[in-house]
Amino acid sequence: MRRTVVAATATALLLAGCASAPPQATVTPSLEAQASLIDTQAAAVIDSTFAELSAADAAKDPELFGSRVGGNAALVRGAEYTVSAKVAEEPVSDLPSEMQGVYVSRSESWPRMLAAVSEPPADDLTPVVYLWVQDSVDEPYRLVAWAHMIPGAVLSAMPGEVNGAEPLLLGEDGVDPSPRKALEDYVEYLRQGADSELSANFADDSYAQQLFSARAVLAKAASATGGAYVDTIQPDFASTFALATSDGGALIFAPIDIASSFSVKDATLKLSAREAPLLEGTAKDKVTYDYRDFVVLSVPPPGQDQLPGAVAAEHHLISITP
Repeated sequence: MRRTVVAATATALLLAGCASAPPQATVTPSLEAQASLIDTQAAAVIDSTFAELSAADAAKDPELFGSRVGGNAALVRGAEYTVSAKVAEEPVSDLPSEMQGVYVSRSESWPRMLAAVSEPPADDLTPVVYLWVQDSVDEPYRLVAWAHMIPGAVLSAMPGEVNGAEPLLLGEDGVDPSPRKALEDYVEYLRQGADSELSANFADDSYAQQLFSARAVLAKAASATGGAYVDTIQPDFASTFALATSDGGALIFAPIDIASSFSVKDATLKLSAREAPLLEGTAKDKVTYDYRDFVVLSVPPPGQDQLPGAVAAEHHLISITP
């Protein structure tokens, strides 16, 4: 006789963004005008982005995204619209438009970056880190990603709105580890789990711990039916950016793709009400949950007794396939 198994994904177990200690974001003022955007231009980009988001949110229609929302941000928000349209008690994420810190890259070439940290959206939620990217001189700055800050995290000070932050190559050897090495090791740590030797290389963060906890629960549930649970985790280096901090460290803005496959044997899968609208087909004995996550890693400056670690992260479910 076949049993029915409810496949509870990692999203159901993750509570990223709940605040246990207020995260901090600081800006270091500067006197030399070198930033790619001055403060009024940055404010205009942010205002027009949230005007576009507001219109699309009201209609729950990703087709209304135009010049200001694109990339993974558009995919994630579109998935939220799909769920919200079918499940009344599942509103889209609250994305606050009031900012406490705005950081602009300093560059004569492209792509260029604009990052910002919001005010907390609610008393029990942490601020949101946003990333805009301008791919070329002919393209507008588009919001491409967002993530809540890790509870208790501190976002390193960045050069102010006049001077701008220096973009870093992923192989930059002025920080240790380099942005590429830091991301490679962090992704490998996520793959291996809490018992990985790489865990000693990173500060504790709730995003990683909740991924590991969800993996343990889901693997046990799948195994009980003769099935299996497997995470496949890949960095997206082509869409990863790094900016120098005021103290000589780095912030790495990194999309991460996660495919979580859940299978059962002698049973039938049943998705939750929140997940069912994202299913592309019919669930039987195996489904794969596709996530477009966004992680902001902080690398301390040379000579400081600190560990690299995630300061913001979000687990974004965008689709489910049989």
